[in-house]
Amino acid sequence: MTHLTFPKLTTAALATCLAAGLSHRAYADLKCRRGHDGYEKRQVRCASGNIVTYHVRRGTPQGPTLILEAGLMNTSAAWLLVAAQLDPDISVLLYDRAGYRGSLRRCPEDYSLNESVNDLTEVIADGVGTGGPCIAAGHSLGGYIVHRAAAASDRIHGLVLVDPTHPGELLHSRRQREGSRGVNLTMKLGPWSAAFGAGLLIDKKGLFAYAEGSPHYRTLRLEGSATSTWRAANREWNYTYAFMLDGGRPLDRLQVPVEVVAAESTLRDTPEHGDLYQEYVASGTGGRIVTIPGSTHLTITGGIEHAPLTAAAIEHAAAAAVHARTGGDTHGTAA
Repeated sequence: MTHLTFPKLTTAALATCLAAGLSHRAYADLKCRRGHDGYEKRQVRCASGNIVTYHVRRGTPQGPTLILEAGLMNTSAAWLLVAAQLDPDISVLLYDRAGYRGSLRRCPEDYSLNESVNDLTEVIADGVGTGGPCIAAGHSLGGYIVHRAAAASDRIHGLVLVDPTHPGELLHSRRQREGSRGVNLTMKLGPWSAAFGAGLLIDKKGLFAYAEGSPHYRTLRLEGSATSTWRAANREWNYTYAFMLDGGRPLDRLQVPVEVVAAESTLRDTPEHGDLYQEYVASGTGGRIVTIPGSTHLTITGGIEHAPLTAAAIEHAAAAAVHARTGGDTHGTAA
């Protein structure tokens, strides 16, 4: 019988762990390319060269269409819990930015936010009919992207920004700037760790505790192990972090109502965000700030307790946008 020395046992154990991690990573990458039950899966080749996948759930013909834009390191799956609470008469379009899930990044140039903005306007042109109004909702970084898209497209008739990133927040809030340093370190290490299968070792129970009890909990955990998720997030973060450290740019002035749905913890822990959210509202033709009680930046879309409240706030904003488009007065600002 071969005598197993400690070095041999250690090497065998490490090899086993690596094999398990790589198998888990491959499984996560494969599962993340699936469509969503109840949605029609479609693709569009954008002028950037990117091939973007989107998912459509049809509502009432000629009725409103809601576009849902995810945040950094999130995909269309992050909106599924909220989308399930929306009135079925509303058409819903979920999509994944280039690099996430089944959306392929083929742009030959270095990444910029403008790439994501232009891709979104092309997704809207391809997937949204011209009959009813179109309302775009974005969470976190997705909130800023849909705001930029509304300035670039006349197909968007209202905005709902869910705890949105503001281009000036790192200069406006010391707490945000200090927190961003930790995120920056994570983004430097994450893609390499995921590539070698370390996603299996991440404390997903703690990382995704906000989605405990959600029917999409397992999907979100798997996406945290996918190399595509980490690579896309790292690419977006590197550009966005430098952009915000430099002060970003002034918000575009829009001819549509802008509503902000804020997490209670964001306004409590960084009160300066109240000013930034008011600036978002003031950039449009009407709107208000709605706070979801007890929510955090992640539970506001992914928590089973808070997602229904967020969905209700989005429906209210969509109704206001429709009313404004048909000639009624927009609702006033409220905190």
